[in-house]
Amino acid sequence: MKTVGRQILSYVSGTIVEKRPSAVSGELEVWYQNGRYVLHSPDANYSFDTLHRVFQKAFKKLDVKKRNPKTVLILGFGAGSGATILCDELKLTPDITGIELDPEVILLARKYFDLDRFKKLNLQIADAAEFVASCRTKFDLVISDVFVDKHVPDKMLTTMYTNHLCRLTAKGGLGMMNIITETKEQHHQLHLILQTLKDSGFSHTSFRSSSINSIISWSI
Repeated sequence: MKTVGRQILSYVSGTIVEKRPSAVSGELEVWYQNGRYVLHSPDANYSFDTLHRVFQKAFKKLDVKKRNPKTVLILGFGAGSGATILCDELKLTPDITGIELDPEVILLARKYFDLDRFKKLNLQIADAAEFVASCRTKFDLVISDVFVDKHVPDKMLTTMYTNHLCRLTAKGGLGMMNIITETKEQHHQLHLILQTLKDSGFSHTSFRSSSINSIISWSI
């Protein structure tokens, strides 16, 4: 009864389950809201709330289920929203390589979000920019969702980073990058990334996936 009552209450007012300091993200908070755990940084959702909806919409628009990727790279793995959509909601079975810089995020993800259910997950604590620069494996689906709180690090907004993402996207594959586009400067960054894709000859597009999130996608 307590569990049922807690779940009902979570739809009215979420509760903080755990707070954990992070040298990378600031203070992390696990909340129980709307009948599930979610992970927040001080000013942003990291997994299973607004960010989850951003990728649900993006995967649907880009027809990821029909593409049925066999190999997936998720940069900025968080607590596993992207993997959950792919495996639990779309019922796909890809091999997933997850890259996450913040070890505290991974600790909370293992504690509250049941990462062990992903039997084909290779999760690494690493810097996404350094990983893509050295990686030589190509993937059917490449997802860049790298944030520190509400901000995409500058090195993930460079021509070099974008080119590495494209290099790691397999022929016939799909890539996507989630960025914030609230300010004039952020819109300028969006156009620079799109120009890089255009100059490289990749088929590409961008679209709003929330009031502040834009998804950039490309295909080979």
